[in-house]
Amino acid sequence: MNKAASAALMGLVLMMVAPACGGDHLRARAPATLPFVSVDPASGSPTDRAIADAQKRLHLNANDDEARLALAVAFLQKVRETADPTLYLKAQGLLDDLASRRADNPTVIEARGTLALAQHRFEDALELGNEALRLAPDNATALGILVDANNELGRYDDALEATQRMVDTRPSLASYSRVSYARELRGDFPGAIEAMQQAVSSAGSTGGENLAYVETLLGQLLLTTGKVTAADRAFTAAEHAFPNFPAALAGHAQVLVARDQFSAAADVLTRVVKVQPLAQYAIAYGDALSASGRDHEAARAYELVDVISKLFQANGVRLDLETVLFDADHHPGNSAVDRARRALRDRPSGRAHDALAWNLYQVGSFDAAAKESQRALALGGRDPQEQFHAAAIAFAQGNRVNAIEHLRTVLTENPRFNARLIPKIASLARSLDLAMPKPLP
Repeated sequence: MNKAASAALMGLVLMMVAPACGGDHLRARAPATLPFVSVDPASGSPTDRAIADAQKRLHLNANDDEARLALAVAFLQKVRETADPTLYLKAQGLLDDLASRRADNPTVIEARGTLALAQHRFEDALELGNEALRLAPDNATALGILVDANNELGRYDDALEATQRMVDTRPSLASYSRVSYARELRGDFPGAIEAMQQAVSSAGSTGGENLAYVETLLGQLLLTTGKVTAADRAFTAAEHAFPNFPAALAGHAQVLVARDQFSAAADVLTRVVKVQPLAQYAIAYGDALSASGRDHEAARAYELVDVISKLFQANGVRLDLETVLFDADHHPGNSAVDRARRALRDRPSGRAHDALAWNLYQVGSFDAAAKESQRALALGGRDPQEQFHAAAIAFAQGNRVNAIEHLRTVLTENPRFNARLIPKIASLARSLDLAMPKPLP
């Protein structure tokens, strides 16, 4: 699974913080400017209803801080559904106001930690998660914040400890999905699939965006291990849980890529980018267009990446790690290497080591690239993109044995994980006397 593309971010499972809190936790206050948004009164979306309800309560009483918190939380959920980053700043204004008066309220701190994760301010998220846990020991939401922040900062032992505490405290969709990611990071795909299936089962028949998200993650795990038909079913289940869920549509596009149906994948991704303009979807759209020979359209899709990135950065989201890998493939050079080094300093994770490795490879620094690639795979991960990078780097060094080892990992699972890379993977396979599998059924 391409974590840089799926997650991103969004890479994290940001669960909705419960908006309710006791009346004694929040005090009345002098009203401040409220960042209301328009809501379609005919919308059946639970998130839209939550926004409308909170805004109605604040219209009646601007001092209602429970409604203020509920509105901030609903804004965070709405960003997950629409990729509208302007809602981050609206939520931040509400939460900063609440925190200025009740800095010791754990629910407010949890919401601020969730926002910090969404904006990729992982050191801040770690501090807020620890503070929330100090005030409310064994709080599952606070533990989830610690898991996600530690993983993104490369503190994998700390993340694993918090993951175990979280699942012991509350076995749930949120905790099982994090168990799954811990196993995936360590190359245990069967265990990761099992835990993600538990995450799906724990949600019951409630539906909603959070269930759709883990159904999509399950589909991506299945696709990575070559179970294409099962993956497609998981993406369909995600759409049933949350109709027209963009991540599920993107998953269907990945299935089409695995079947060498690039033009059809591009058509699906056209819808995805229109509904939820995220950089990873624009990149996947450009890759599918390029693979189908529609180079002019692909160039326009790649131009969107910079536009989308600037929009998110303007609304407080740090996307350095998400863009440096794209730079390596599309704008290689020493300046891209420098950006990759900065991203690694800010976010010293395995993904950041891989991004730096690939940038170094693109400028011919093969030995330095190999060292970074080894660090990226230090936990035993089997991510196909990272394994392909490691294979290409080893081959450039003249290390045929290592190149074969890494590329076999890719070829035995899903060598068609990225439309643009398929010809390069096939070429490297030929150079190593390995067979490129036929498209998966």
